[in-house]
Amino acid sequence: MLGKTLQRVIDQKLTSAKELGELAGVSTSTVYRWIAGQSQPDFDSIRLLVRHLPDNRAQEEILQAFTSGTDWLCTRLDLELDVNDDGRIDADDALDATIECVKGASQSLASIRARSHEPMTSDETLETVALLNHVMKHCAITQRVLVEMSEQRRKRKLKLVK
Repeated sequence: MLGKTLQRVIDQKLTSAKELGELAGVSTSTVYRWIAGQSQPDFDSIRLLVRHLPDNRAQEEILQAFTSGTDWLCTRLDLELDVNDDGRIDADDALDATIECVKGASQSLASIRARSHEPMTSDETLETVALLNHVMKHCAITQRVLVEMSEQRRKRKLKLVK
């Protein structure tokens, strides 16, 4: 299924075999072996493709094909990583997102505890679910900021080596 998906995104001109290879750090011939079903990409290759492909549709199709038939469920969140609006993505953004995550977790747990002796109304349930979604969103922002910072450091090291 992954090979057919890769061929489809190439046929739809969402990317090319050359671009897929460059983004995944493999040769174009390796990409063609994936398409033919002669080999499979490893998780890191898929991660690089999904992270760096410019077309969101291509990212989603490849990720869905890679995880189909497994217990994994993947979703895409459009998140603003510059949490504090200072024009940079840095440790302060990770900390601010984490603080929001902890606040939301505290509020949702307090809400659940306050209603633990009686059933929640549908409005109370929706409110608690919204709080938990808030927590998940800010945890995801924290993760993305940390990954972004790590990749920026790695890119700087690569430039120094060249």
